[in-house]
Amino acid sequence: MRIISFHTAPSGDAYRHLIDELIDKTSRFFLVDRRHGRGDTPMEVARVFQRLKPYMIERCTTEEMMMKTKAFYAEGIYYIYECTPASGQILKEEADGFLDWLYPSLPEDLCFLRENGSDYLFTEAHEDGCGMRITEQEARDLMKRIPGLMFVLESFPS
Repeated sequence: MRIISFHTAPSGDAYRHLIDELIDKTSRFFLVDRRHGRGDTPMEVARVFQRLKPYMIERCTTEEMMMKTKAFYAEGIYYIYECTPASGQILKEEADGFLDWLYPSLPEDLCFLRENGSDYLFTEAHEDGCGMRITEQEARDLMKRIPGLMFVLESFPS
């Protein structure tokens, strides 16, 4: 299993179908408040956090996230949410693609987590990047199920 980048960040129907898949397959996702502690959170960002409040599991500092996952995270406050059909619906209503999750319009870097806390799907919207920690076969299976989803693969399908 390795990080496989998307050829093009999922948007539109591919984004919505992948959100449904991720909500079914994982139990938690997070979003980041990059401004927390450095001025007011933009109104649009605060509104999204308010909509997701019923699904919040916990709130972590950057240091707490790094201790939990053993991964490096950028500065901010991390809000971890439960994956439910209702929380997934909010994600689909608030954005049309993974790269839309960018300050100051929305909270930043939508990320879905595995049970062990590692990233399953990660977004680095400020760097125009997102990908999944999966096998090439899992990537091929997802591309077959979700029209418009394209990964950068090392090998050609057999």
